[in-house]
Amino acid sequence: MYSSRRRFLAGVAGGGLASLAGCAGDRTADETAFTIGLASDPTDTSRYDNWGGMAPYWTRVIEPLVWGTDDMQPKPWLATDWTATDDTTWVFDLREGVSFHNGEELTADDVVHTFEENILTERGDFVYGWLHLEPGSVTKIDNYTVEFETTDPFPGFPGTIAHNMIDIQPPDADRRAGKIIGTGPFTLEEVRRGQHVRVERFPDYWGGEPTPTELTFRAAEDETTRTDLLESGEVDLIYNPAKSRLSLLRERDDVRVDAQQSAGAVSAWINIHREPTDDVDLRRALNHAISQEELVGTVLEGVGEPARGPISPVIDWVDEDELPTYERDRDTARELVDQSAYDGEELTCLVSADMDDGRTISQVLESQFGEIGVDVAIELLENASVKDRTSRGEFHLHVGSTGSNSPGADYIMWENFHTMGVDNKDLYEAEGTGLYNLGGEVDDLIETGYQSYEPAAKRDAYVEAQRRIMDAAVVVPLFYQEYVVAADAAVEGLELHPIERFAEWRDLTRTA
Repeated sequence: MYSSRRRFLAGVAGGGLASLAGCAGDRTADETAFTIGLASDPTDTSRYDNWGGMAPYWTRVIEPLVWGTDDMQPKPWLATDWTATDDTTWVFDLREGVSFHNGEELTADDVVHTFEENILTERGDFVYGWLHLEPGSVTKIDNYTVEFETTDPFPGFPGTIAHNMIDIQPPDADRRAGKIIGTGPFTLEEVRRGQHVRVERFPDYWGGEPTPTELTFRAAEDETTRTDLLESGEVDLIYNPAKSRLSLLRERDDVRVDAQQSAGAVSAWINIHREPTDDVDLRRALNHAISQEELVGTVLEGVGEPARGPISPVIDWVDEDELPTYERDRDTARELVDQSAYDGEELTCLVSADMDDGRTISQVLESQFGEIGVDVAIELLENASVKDRTSRGEFHLHVGSTGSNSPGADYIMWENFHTMGVDNKDLYEAEGTGLYNLGGEVDDLIETGYQSYEPAAKRDAYVEAQRRIMDAAVVVPLFYQEYVVAADAAVEGLELHPIERFAEWRDLTRTA
């Protein structure tokens, strides 16, 4: 298995099959132009993460105030510094001399406009809880200083706005009309629905002129199609090639392959407020029934890391060594089933039809739970149906993922495990229950972590909350997600980030 933090393009796999058709020496196109095959359609306007026909992820046309380090920490970007002046007030200093693609300079007016007229107005009420901001909370101090007033103490604010969707655009921009004006190293040049987004180099980029002259982000959602495109030389680089072909790709001397552990994790989430999964002995039995190593080695073909908890350890306040260990032990599992309230009834397990390997993963769970005498029925549903069923608590287990597209990942603990988090709040207020919330001291620990400005105190509170969550077997951890990048061996200059959408393309080059 590949190291979870290996630098991309650090070496070339041995072996030597036929070279990629159309690659490196055979090219007649601009050697500073690159085509990238994505696992999602960057032109899909039906997605929440698309505006003006372009995905803000990947394309590097627009930028936020804050970026993220490889260690999942916030780092200065369009803002050079920030200070919490009291429990709910943040003051951000802006980078001077930053040019928008229309030639205008970035100032505090643009930041205020972006938040007040776009982010807090057009994106929906969910933004208020996510960012802890409400309309009227962002004000200009001077041309290069902006003040944010959060609705409550929120130490994770800088890391939370380190997100591609919290981008800064001037008043002249119009997302709805497809008029995207950013500050990024590339400018939007073309969108072809269902095909690609093409961007070109912005020579006046504040971080220095990028090396590539042009990038084309191609829609290739099917993993087999993406892999075919790479092997035919139609693209230079792809995300998540077909797992069944990884071993062959790794043997080639004209392809480079690497994997990076991401901020995502997949688990079987258990409804702890519905019979019979409200019984902790049954939940512990389900944990003892599963071999995470076997799942990763077979179904995932080595792409992923066996999980001990529900949150990826690339997030700095996760320490899986502190969590209880549930080794696969069928005898112990059967004993726990016998002493539980389980009486042979069928448990419902929901799986999204869009989930990668979801069908196969669910079949493994169904089989391994059956081996300890627990009858589980898998329901493969569309995303909307899964959300509807889980929101009403009409399930026993749900195979799903959790992760973060920003360094500020505190909302994972709050939304999933706090009684007033989005997953639990409605059912708690309506019925006094929830889904994955233990309440009491676990709520207190989550609140302590969420509101702590001291990293050590945050970590201690969150680790203890996770320990109690796993001791109560609220989830069956399955694997920490990895993503794989395969590229023409001539391509160099891309380093992988735990948040795959934080890809930097500025130093991308092609060797002879």
